[in-house]
Amino acid sequence: MPPMPAPSTLPDHAALRAGYPAFTELCYLDTSSMGVVAEGTAQAAHQEQQRLMREGSVRLFQWMFGGNAEVARTVAASIGGTEQGTALVQSFTVGLAQLAPLLKHRPKVLVIGHDYPTLHAPFALPGFQRVVVPPEADGTIALDTLRAALERERSQLVAISEVQWLTGFRIDLAAVAELCRAFEAWSLVDITQSWCAVPLDMQTADIDIIGASAYKWPLAGFGNGFMHLSEAVRAELQERNGVDPIAMLNAGHRDPVALTRLQDALARIAAIGPERIAAHVNGLCTYALDRFDAAGITVLHGRDAEHRAGILVLHGDEDQVKRLEEHRVKVAYRGKGIRVGIHFYNNTADIDRLVEVWGK
Repeated sequence: MPPMPAPSTLPDHAALRAGYPAFTELCYLDTSSMGVVAEGTAQAAHQEQQRLMREGSVRLFQWMFGGNAEVARTVAASIGGTEQGTALVQSFTVGLAQLAPLLKHRPKVLVIGHDYPTLHAPFALPGFQRVVVPPEADGTIALDTLRAALERERSQLVAISEVQWLTGFRIDLAAVAELCRAFEAWSLVDITQSWCAVPLDMQTADIDIIGASAYKWPLAGFGNGFMHLSEAVRAELQERNGVDPIAMLNAGHRDPVALTRLQDALARIAAIGPERIAAHVNGLCTYALDRFDAAGITVLHGRDAEHRAGILVLHGDEDQVKRLEEHRVKVAYRGKGIRVGIHFYNNTADIDRLVEVWGK
């Protein structure tokens, strides 16, 4: 007998889930690859495209002289940051590539082995020296290991993902920020795998540079993301480089349709409530672990609730993923296992369906 379903902490969850058409076709458990867009978000984007088609530059200038700033305020509110420190970028990858040349006065960069490739890439360029710290054998990242590396190498920048894309391991942001300050290093964090799955308050986390793409957990589709720089970082970069880093990151035109998706998706996240979303995801992960254990499905990563967001990793191979897809169950093969991404629109029936078809 399966365990009793955990009641959702989200009000009227069935209606909320019904707003995502993907679930009429799929058992979708792959938000960690790409979040599916709500029908309401797609409609808002279509309406914006229609306005651009009919109004042309009249509508474009409304975005340039007001709309972009409104989205920046919404993004800042979603992370507890400031509008002044927020830049809208097409993706985290693009934003970091633009920012990296301004960081060369901090050339020694500590990165985590097997972290997301685009977090490593800018620091492979001339002018930087990467210090690669491997994760522990179990996929975790130990603060003591980071501390020892900083003591040994005296890195001036620590670039790390809050949630590792291969294992789902989540670091303690506040502890990493405190560690960096102790060694006078800047913290640079990619929250693409945690933004809108894990609540964040920049005022308490005190991260120097943070950013994300919005096509995963915010459910905003492609072409949008952000970078947020602390006041101290902005001041130092401007003094050393002679340019306002936020103005530089914001330069050029943004896609109003992509920004419409982002604005609509973040408004929905805020209406549901980040804490409620985190509680729902955590409860569903716990339910999934019970079901997997009962079915004899080996869990490789994700048992520790304090160090996960919405990712569990199961023992399996690409053939297993293909078999699941034949039964319309969508997960992803990453690293050495099958990655399951659980978000607020998922329910216990999704987990039950995955278990049901696992051995078929």
